[in-house]
Amino acid sequence: MKLKSILCTMALLFTSLALSAQNAIDKAVDEYSSIGKSTFTSAVERDPKTRKVLKVVKVLQPTDITINKLRRAFLNEQESGQFSIITHEDEETMTLTIEGDQENRVYMMQYRNQGASFHNGKVTIIIKYK
Repeated sequence: MKLKSILCTMALLFTSLALSAQNAIDKAVDEYSSIGKSTFTSAVERDPKTRKVLKVVKVLQPTDITINKLRRAFLNEQESGQFSIITHEDEETMTLTIEGDQENRVYMMQYRNQGASFHNGKVTIIIKYK
C-alpha cells in the first residue's frame, strides 16, 4: 500500500514539473507576443479524416528588444525534461524536450549572446499529440 502511495506521489510530481515548464515558457512567449515588438506565428496540423489536432507549431521572433526573460524561463525549467545548450561563436541554442502521456513538447530558443544582454532571439514550440 505504501509503495502505491509513493509511486502515485512521484507520478504527480513529475507531471507537475512538466506542466510548470510548459506554463513558465508558454507564459513568457505569450507575454512577448502581446507587447507588440515581435512576430508570432502559429500553425496547426490536423488529421484530414478526423480533424483531430496532430501537431501545433508556434514561433515567436521578438524584434528590437532583449530576450532576457525568455532565456531565464528556459534556464529555470531545464530540470523539467531533456535540456541542452549549444554555443557557436556568439550564437546559442537552447532545447528543452518534455515527453508526456498525451503529448510531447519541444521548446527551442536561438539567440545572440552579447555579454550581459541577449538579442535577435527566436523561440519555437512544437507540440505533438499522441
